[in-house]
Amino acid sequence: MGPNGRIFRWISAVALLFILTAGSTPVTSLLTGETVAVIGTGRVGGALGPRFAKLGYVVVYGSRDPTQAKVKELVARTGEHASAASQRDAVKKADIVVLAVPWTAAEGVIKGVGDLDGKIIIDVTNAIRMSDDGHMERAVETSGAELIQSWAPGAALVKAFNVMSYLVMADPSTAGGPVTVPVVGDDREAKQKVREIIEAMGFESEDLGPLRNAQYLEGMAVLYMVPLLEGRMADSFEYYLRKNPERYGPSTSTEVRAAE
Repeated sequence: MGPNGRIFRWISAVALLFILTAGSTPVTSLLTGETVAVIGTGRVGGALGPRFAKLGYVVVYGSRDPTQAKVKELVARTGEHASAASQRDAVKKADIVVLAVPWTAAEGVIKGVGDLDGKIIIDVTNAIRMSDDGHMERAVETSGAELIQSWAPGAALVKAFNVMSYLVMADPSTAGGPVTVPVVGDDREAKQKVREIIEAMGFESEDLGPLRNAQYLEGMAVLYMVPLLEGRMADSFEYYLRKNPERYGPSTSTEVRAAE
């Protein structure tokens, strides 16, 4: 297959992956009063922004052009406490920043939005690219999340939501069963807060350790794309990590676990 064919197949897969439905599942509001800046107004921003609004967050969409008709429509769909601003102004107002832009734009956005010290950044990006054989591969040696943290060292970076479709972000019921959102990060308090948000949205969450493990989450995104890129849509999946509480109860010793 030539390069044009690979590009077409990639665009088709991405379009299918990122389909966004209009409905969403009601959740109990956290009534936080905190502000979330959703940087990016594409399908991922359009999926997550309304979900944060339903939890009681004030949502500000950060856009290169907040006057665009599609941005105004997204603000209206999100609710009365939503607005749009430049990316820099959105971040200035925010307690939490959701990075919902393509990986290739991430560095420019992070370095251009101003002071991020003390804020939680939820990294939804994947540092992956199309390889010569028509499949995805990781684009950096470590992970995109670690690079983002290095560009914003005063922020608490948590990687989450990077291995699921926008359809499921917008409405968990479309998955046909439970979905796990893996989470990694070095700031335990920030990571716990993000997990509480995830679970309030109707997902399960799993703490998979420090930020350096983000490379494996981005590898999970590579695997997630395989059936989509091969046109095997019936084989597409969502990640669900089934726990084994009966196997490892409180009385189970470390020695037994290690020997298993």
